[in-house]
Amino acid sequence: MNNVYDIFNETKIEQNQTEKKPQLSKKEYAEMMKEKRQALFTMANEQTFKAVADPEAYLQYLKLQSSLDYTVTNTLLVMAQAPQSTMLKDYSNWRKTNKYVSKGAKGISILEPGSEFRRKDGSIGMNYNPKTVFDISQLSGKGSLPPLPTKYDIKELVGAIVHHVAIKPTVVSAESQMPQDVYFDMEQNELYVKQGLEPKAMLTGLIREYCYIECAEQFNTRNEARFTAESAAYMIAQKFGLDNYNTSFANNIYGYFEGKEQKDSKDIKGELENIKNIKDSIGERMEHGIFVQQQNRQEKQADRNAR
Repeated sequence: MNNVYDIFNETKIEQNQTEKKPQLSKKEYAEMMKEKRQALFTMANEQTFKAVADPEAYLQYLKLQSSLDYTVTNTLLVMAQAPQSTMLKDYSNWRKTNKYVSKGAKGISILEPGSEFRRKDGSIGMNYNPKTVFDISQLSGKGSLPPLPTKYDIKELVGAIVHHVAIKPTVVSAESQMPQDVYFDMEQNELYVKQGLEPKAMLTGLIREYCYIECAEQFNTRNEARFTAESAAYMIAQKFGLDNYNTSFANNIYGYFEGKEQKDSKDIKGELENIKNIKDSIGERMEHGIFVQQQNRQEKQADRNAR
């Protein structure tokens, strides 16, 4: 059980660790950090190929990306070291929330953005510094319990997915002939929703089709956009607690990343970045839509209370 006496032990541990570490010159420290950075970039590059090796690995990557909301590189690093992670913070930030890392817990190394620098060609680059974080499962006591997922009302999420969109859904008859019950027609630039749909099925369909809409400028056909759109939609569904998303799209990974053994990992990471950007664009809009709805409800409640 954690109490005030734990501070004494932690102080001793930190002091012992400091005493054991030899003092490094600035040059030696810079060289050590350079080696650590290079090792992490190498780990991320190797994990890139593993993440797209088969459908199961790819879905694991997408699920991790949706829960951590890290960069592609850092998500790959976490996947390589602790793929079951759900919430990560460094040692000091866990302590700020009165939670403590278990003794002997192995840290997870990621890359934190540092200072910018100018390359020889004039472009701006970013320095990255190794950083150690710990998953919530590595905490001692009650703090190690993973947080309960936020529960959203389906109607609220439907309102969020259509928040501030240029293309609003058009409701059509249940007998209408469409490839799917919720369907974005790229040629007509119209989004159709059949009447009488079960709310969760409607929401899942809307998330999927708005990802197709987001992809419309990049791809000429739905078939070309499918893997990218459905990958992003799966992450959004995971983010908002919709666990019934059809994962059959992941079976197309072999065709999508065909010849990946010959591809540079940067090419694959670029495609993963694109998928993440689509997820972020729609996910952030939904979060804002939820916030606006909650604010409106609070204002209406305040008005009723003032009467």
